[in-house]
Order: sequence, then structure tokens, then C-alpha cells
Amino acid sequence: MDPAATSPAALAQHLSDTMAAIHRRGWCDGTGGNFSCVLQRQPLELLMAPSGVDKGSVAAEQLIVVDGSGTVLRGEGRASAETQLHLALVETCGAGAVLHTHSQAGTLLSQHYGPQGSPAQPHADVAYLGLHDLEMLKGLEGIPSHASRIAIPVLANDQDLQRLRATAEPHLAQAPYGLLIAGHGLYAWGRDLGSARRHLEILEFLLEQHWRQLLLQSLVGGRANATPTAGPARSRVRVTGIRHVLLDIEGTTCPVSFVSGCLFPYAASRLEDFLQVHASTPAVQELLTDVQTAWEQDPDPEAQALRQGGHGAVVPYLRWLIEHDRKLTPLKQLQGLIWEQGYREGDLVGPLFADVPAALRRWSSAGLELSVYSSGSVAAQQLLYGHSSAGDLRPLFQQWFDTRIGPKQDPSSFAAIVRALEVAPEQVLFISDAVAECEAAEANGMKVLFSDRDGNPCRDPGRFERISSLDDVDLLA
Repeated sequence: MDPAATSPAALAQHLSDTMAAIHRRGWCDGTGGNFSCVLQRQPLELLMAPSGVDKGSVAAEQLIVVDGSGTVLRGEGRASAETQLHLALVETCGAGAVLHTHSQAGTLLSQHYGPQGSPAQPHADVAYLGLHDLEMLKGLEGIPSHASRIAIPVLANDQDLQRLRATAEPHLAQAPYGLLIAGHGLYAWGRDLGSARRHLEILEFLLEQHWRQLLLQSLVGGRANATPTAGPARSRVRVTGIRHVLLDIEGTTCPVSFVSGCLFPYAASRLEDFLQVHASTPAVQELLTDVQTAWEQDPDPEAQALRQGGHGAVVPYLRWLIEHDRKLTPLKQLQGLIWEQGYREGDLVGPLFADVPAALRRWSSAGLELSVYSSGSVAAQQLLYGHSSAGDLRPLFQQWFDTRIGPKQDPSSFAAIVRALEVAPEQVLFISDAVAECEAAEANGMKVLFSDRDGNPCRDPGRFERISSLDDVDLLA
């Protein structure tokens, strides 16, 4: 329900009814939870429940109105201290409604996956709960397939709400319409109250399912369909004779879901607006001509069906390519332009795992050289590290490699990298979450570690030594 398309009284009744329904589900017992929706944006006004009351029995006329600073403008009662997070979601994500619950599953999983350390430590402010291959994921806006992956940020709790807001903001753009606060519960949002409620129900279902799978796993030793627990007890790994560290990205230094669950939907949702502004530029015109040619030659019946009644517009075909993860060069270049704009404008942030920035700085300070080898383009790699959750980390890296040097599962690709690095193969440590890539690097003589992160689709390291954090690794020259 769009606030611009309904009266304040109707919106208030809708919010009251929504809170009552959420309360009946047992997701905000006692006085728990806080709920808001946008009443107007210029100037910003939020309609929300007052703090300290039973959210299952708040009548429409008992709701309060707060401004963009969280000050109560109208109504009886005080605003929740967590209004700051509501405002951050409205301002950063364009949310039209924010719903915060304290369900058992959300609270328990936020404790289980929450970051270690305090919010005062920048490297320990966020962890991720990964989910994939679940049919209910399609209930989240922009998720096209059960095979998609999402990574829900889990933030360390903090009673300083301004600081918690500042901690949350860099992670909001790529969050899948929800985030967890450790030991506290779930925040879900959407473009309006109806979509926010749908996202809340979907995320609560997924959290409840995941929690039950973890219980089942502990009882019968089965393998859960969603992300398992962290696996064996962590132990430190010592690797000697190393001069150079070569790092994969997805599943090694950032969540595997970032590209499929954030970058791809971001590009798809902004394609039309981007082309309206930039289609007349020579570079974009050339790319669109290449896309049109590829479309005409594409034998897939679905692709051809899109041409009927499409009036030559390539946007539907581009979105279809993104949804099916088709590797078309001009599409990748268009996506790169859109992502570059998103990073520049602060919509996108590279969500590095909490241990990564400190490890990179530590290794660089010790005199080790660092490079990246990813299937994503060098430009995409540099955007991620240049606009990461820990700032611009590009100066820490010496070289960048993508599949132009060769496929990642081909030993000859790693031989070419060794030549470019001008080191002996045994002086290079390669870290990746893909066993086939580890095998290709090992075949070339490199030393190898397998990255086993929460949310990774493959958790079996094969014959390789497993790490779940870069903090587990001691490197010696």
C-alpha cells in the first residue's frame, strides 16, 4: 500500500492490522518489536507504534508520527530508541515500511551467527548467515529462482543506536530486505507495507526452517539443505616459504551470494533507467548493438519469444540474460557500468568477511605480496575492493587476474599467473572455495588452502586443508 495512494487514516489502520497479525504469529511477544511505515517523504514523517506497549493491541489512533530525526511530532508516547535503524533503512534503501521482530528463530540464529568482538572493533561488526537452494527465497523481491543465494548480514548488538546505525548503513544496500542484530532479532523492509510484511514472513519462514535443520542435523547427523554450521573446530594453519598470496573473491573474501543476490538484481532493476540516461553515448550504443546482434542469433526459444512484440527494445532480453546467468560480454560490460555508478553513489558496498581486511593489512605489512584471481572482471574486482566495507583496499594488491588469463580450473592459467608474478610456484599460496580450482593450482605447484565459509555451496574440502577464516592462517616466508 503506497502512502501516496492512500489516506493517512487508511495507512494507520493497515499498520495496526499488520502489527496485530505479526503479534499473533508470536514474533513480538510482550512489548517486543517495533514497526513503522512512511507517511510522507518530503519532509520525512514515519508512522509507528509507540515504545513500551503491546504491539498486538495498538489501535490506529494510538500510533505516533516522528520526523527524520526521530522526534515525535504527533501522538501520545515516545519513539523507540531503534527508530534510528528505521530511518537508516528508509533513507538508504528507500524502504516504505520497516518491521522488527523478536522471534525465537531470529534471535537464536542471530546469536549463533553473530560476529565475534564488539562494535567498537571495525573488523568485527558483521557476519553473514547464508541461505540457498530454497523455494521460498522466490518470495523476496528480485529473487528469480530457488537456486539463488542470499547472505543476511548479522550485526553486533550495540546500545548506542547512532553507532549501530552507522555500523549498519554500509551493509544495507546488498542486504536481502532483511538483517539480524545479534541476540536481538530480525529487521525486514520493503517498498511499501505490503511488501515489507511479505519479506518479513518469507525471512521468518527461512530462519525457522534453518533453525530446525540445524537441530535435525545435530540429532541425526544429516546434512541440512541450507548453510550448515561452521563445521569442525577451528585450528591454526601454518604455511611456510610463502612470498605471494593469491585470493579468490566469492566464498573466500566475501559471501558467494553477493553477485547473484545483490549485483545481478541491482543491475537488472536499474537497466532501464541507466539506458534512458546513457543510451546515446557512443560506448553504450556500441554495446547495445552487440546485444541486439546476439539476441538475433540466440537460438533459445525463450529468447526468441521475447522478440515478439518487443519493438526492438533490448531491456527484456538483458534481464533474461541476467536471470539465466548467461555470459554475454556486452552484458557484463553494461553491468560493470551500472555497478560502477552504484559503488560511486554509495548504493553498493563490497561486503568483505569480518576477518579479511585485518588479514590483508597484516600480510602486506609483513612484506607479502597480494593478488586477486576471480571469474569477475578486473574492473569488477577493483570496484569491490575499492568500495569495500573496510574502505579502499586496492593499494594492498599488486596484481589482478580474471579469466582472460585462462579458466580457473585449468592448471595452465595458474602457470601463466606464476610467470606474471615472477615467483616460483611453491612460493605462492592460493585460497579458494572451489576444489577444482584448488586442484588446478596444486597441479602447477602452488600451495593451497580451501575456504569453508558459511553460505558457500561446497563445504567439502576434499584432500585440501580447510580454513573458515583468514585469521586461521599463519604465513611464514
